Amino acid sequence: MEFIKSLMPLQAQDYPVQSISRILQTSIKAADPSIVIEKNLSIIKDQLQVGSKTFLLYPTTRIVTVTIGKASLAMAQAAQIVLGDWIKKGVVVCKHQPDNLQKIGTMDVMQGSHPVPDVRSVNAALKIEQVVSGLSSDDVVLLLISGGGSALVCRPADGIMLEDMQVVTSALLKSGASINELNAVRKHLDLIKGGGLLKMASPAQVAGLVISDVVNSPLDVIASGPGVPDPSTFSEAKAILEKYVGLAAVPDSVRIRFELGCRGEIDETLKPLDPMASKVSHTIAASNRVSAEAAMKAAIDEGFDAEIITCELVGEARLAGEHLADMLLSRRTGNKPWVGIAGGETTVKVNGDGLGGRNLEVALGAVRKLAGTTNCLLVTQATDGEDGPTNAAGAYVSGETMHEATALGLVPEKYLDNNDAYRFFEKVGGLIMTGPSGTNVNDLNFIFKF
Repeated sequence: MEFIKSLMPLQAQDYPVQSISRILQTSIKAADPSIVIEKNLSIIKDQLQVGSKTFLLYPTTRIVTVTIGKASLAMAQAAQIVLGDWIKKGVVVCKHQPDNLQKIGTMDVMQGSHPVPDVRSVNAALKIEQVVSGLSSDDVVLLLISGGGSALVCRPADGIMLEDMQVVTSALLKSGASINELNAVRKHLDLIKGGGLLKMASPAQVAGLVISDVVNSPLDVIASGPGVPDPSTFSEAKAILEKYVGLAAVPDSVRIRFELGCRGEIDETLKPLDPMASKVSHTIAASNRVSAEAAMKAAIDEGFDAEIITCELVGEARLAGEHLADMLLSRRTGNKPWVGIAGGETTVKVNGDGLGGRNLEVALGAVRKLAGTTNCLLVTQATDGEDGPTNAAGAYVSGETMHEATALGLVPEKYLDNNDAYRFFEKVGGLIMTGPSGTNVNDLNFIFKF
């Protein structure tokens, strides 16, 4: 994942492009799946170490792997190097499947769909269910989770069709609902989420290593918690649908299932006090904060004053962009340039038919406020390298951005109202194109003052 080519136009404005690029690059390296697995997974004689948890291995023990998410390929490859022949079988579900890659060791490689599930996501879930069935209490399921897993794997509950899941997911994605809210709904429509994998794998032990893409890293929300007991309820999920979409707008099968669930006529998801919950342990191996801290250290090494503003940036993306611009404008610097790092996950309420994602919309929200400045720069970054449905990781905004827009007759607010941030930056310049990073720890925004 390289930033330097996208940032090169900033050299004409005398920005230290090389230093900025190294800072951004360091934030991604901190979430490198191979490094994460190497640090948190080992096997010595008859003991398997997964994070802080030790599992005894008996002559009859089988290690089965389930790897889901945007970082799944690299996580699986690293696990194969560490465990080798100990892995008896497994499934790897990825977003981008290289040509001719069908196996990693004994693990089958499959492709799911993101951000909305499709039949590939269902087939992946069915394969996982097959692989973890029939295990014993001596066996260990190694669950390697990263962002994107909620869509990549989908096992609709009885009476729910894939099309129903697609309608609900698409509606909530456009509504401005948070990922926590979206996944609470998903868990009550899907048999693998909300601890469903624990049920499938019982009585085996489950050991999870997680690359978190959710603010504050709640384990039950990341990939909708396939191996984690679920504290949310049918009543809460129903209330979320009513708030953002309206029950009249969802398929009848979804409404009926939620009504039955609220009356206790359908079993709830696995709850924290269930005895099965004692069979699982999880370790957060990488997160937004870890990457933000790595970027801060890199910035200090590059000669900046640096600080982490927050790792809980949420709310509407365009407003977050305005807020970051205001913070940047009010910042006073000393003898050194300054960078503030704001991680998190904003939301976009889709009203238009344009092209963009939350990182691009954050950047567009800052354009007018930063107009004419000569010492301010905002850089937004989706750590997976793909902002929403686009091929851009994010964008940069300087004092020249508004000048370029005016010269082209472009009005930022019109592009915001049409949710068309990608095409705005495509015309004025500023798109950051890195390609998929192979990991995902949410979004990072950098505000620089020189």
